[in-house]
Amino acid sequence: MMILIGAYSVIQYGQVQRQKQLAENLFYSMKSLELELARLESQAEQSGNKAALSAITTSRIKRDELVGSYNKLLDELNFYESSKWSEKDRIILQVARNFGECELAMPDNFLKEVHDYILKWKTTDRLEKALVRAVNNDYPALVSQIMLENHLPPQFFYLALQESDFKTRVIGPKTRFGIAKGIWQFIPATATRYGLKTGPLSGLRRYDPKDERFNFKKSTRAAAQYIRDIYETEAQASGLLVLASYNWGERKMQDLIRKMPQNPQERNFWELLKLYRRQIPRETYDYVFYIISAAVIGQNPDLFGFSFDNPLEIDANQTADSLLSVSF
Repeated sequence: MMILIGAYSVIQYGQVQRQKQLAENLFYSMKSLELELARLESQAEQSGNKAALSAITTSRIKRDELVGSYNKLLDELNFYESSKWSEKDRIILQVARNFGECELAMPDNFLKEVHDYILKWKTTDRLEKALVRAVNNDYPALVSQIMLENHLPPQFFYLALQESDFKTRVIGPKTRFGIAKGIWQFIPATATRYGLKTGPLSGLRRYDPKDERFNFKKSTRAAAQYIRDIYETEAQASGLLVLASYNWGERKMQDLIRKMPQNPQERNFWELLKLYRRQIPRETYDYVFYIISAAVIGQNPDLFGFSFDNPLEIDANQTADSLLSVSF
């Protein structure tokens, strides 16, 4: 970590392209450190080693110092102040950052793709109706709290929107893996693995008050733990890989992801598309971009032509800085 901090003072004198490359390397080094900290934290919690937990907390503080160095690099590069970005583009990049992706490493067509999916949201009132339903039930605050408790960005709130439109009694079709139920659409095996009771009507496409997948608070806590597990293992801290895995199924994604290098710089959604674009279902690709674009719209609905308020109450002008300690 001291080497990384020292690197910051050196790159001030380098060329812009060299600065960008070193900043990107710093970003992925921070992500690798976060993954290692998460692994050590899990081991310490299981063993009850309080001294180890204290050391991990200290390491997280040092990690946050590296985050500050990375942000200074972005400032020196005038990245977010560049005239090449519109206000909408800046929000898209900030949301990608919140999901744990490096804004310096976005593919050339990423911004255009997100803008295209925003236009798709504008052809329907689905987004507004779902968010009104969520706000009326105080779901945004609860999801934000639980995600933050699990060191995850609150924007995973929009995963539930894509899964269920926040309809509490939603039931999926019958599949060979069972029937998905509830706002987070857990199949029986995953629900049980994360501590949810499935109830006596698990095998029927019927609402069951004894099925904890229909309990919003309990199922959200289970979803956060599930997301965090994917995030810290196969996804290598790539939030977009988490989304793809959640949709397509962790086993199917695991087969592809495990063929990729085990480091955040070479194992992310963009690298996955480069290698396996033809194997990724269109539904999964759409799923990822509908969630990203919904999160972007939610940051500043009025700017994107929508009439509702930001459900997560995160300032649209706020960069990802304040979420860095939870998003990677």
